[in-house]
Amino acid sequence: MQTHPGAALRTARQQRGETLEAVAARAGLSAAFLSRLERGEASTSISSLARLASALEVPLERLFAPAAPAPAQAGYVLRRGRDESGFENDAYRYKPLAGGLPHQAASVFELHYPPGRGEELGYYDHEGEEVLYILEGRLDFMLAGRRLRLEAGDCLQFDARQPHYACNPGKAPARLLMIVAGHRPGLPVAPSFARHAAPPSPRRKRHEPSHAKAIPRRPGAGRPARR
Repeated sequence: MQTHPGAALRTARQQRGETLEAVAARAGLSAAFLSRLERGEASTSISSLARLASALEVPLERLFAPAAPAPAQAGYVLRRGRDESGFENDAYRYKPLAGGLPHQAASVFELHYPPGRGEELGYYDHEGEEVLYILEGRLDFMLAGRRLRLEAGDCLQFDARQPHYACNPGKAPARLLMIVAGHRPGLPVAPSFARHAAPPSPRRKRHEPSHAKAIPRRPGAGRPARR
């Protein structure tokens, strides 16, 4: 059933004539991790794959088994329910449901989270926005340090440049629909936040006063010395 995206990543990178270091740097990942991912020795999240797809200027769906092509004049792509292409990592498995149009604006996935999994992936971020619709079970969704409890029937839309991840705190599997929109290959990829790190605190504005104490000048300091 599962198709690892490693081979597609390597093919896309080699077609561009780029090194592991160059692609990994643009995606905010390490070259060592990308090397293991290409060899099928590591798993990753949709968010990291979105950043890699943008760095390689390819549609996200190209990293999975392609759907059967529709006639060019049809203007649609049909995926049957029996199509089992997808990928499974240590935290969840996902299956592409849409993609393949010449100028598509969104990617759609079905995700399955086993009980007690997901938190080990830590925070990720990428360009664009996401919509999550919970089909079964429940999820705890971490968004820029906020924990949101999502249950069947709930729908969440958010700016994907915020650090985020999901985990399943329940005892039953969770299943959801994920739509990634605004992910256009070739645009600059947002830098990744450190895994498991809290979002950065806002910088102090320039007009805010500094709390540093001024050092008093000595009498005569700065005057030219008398000869």
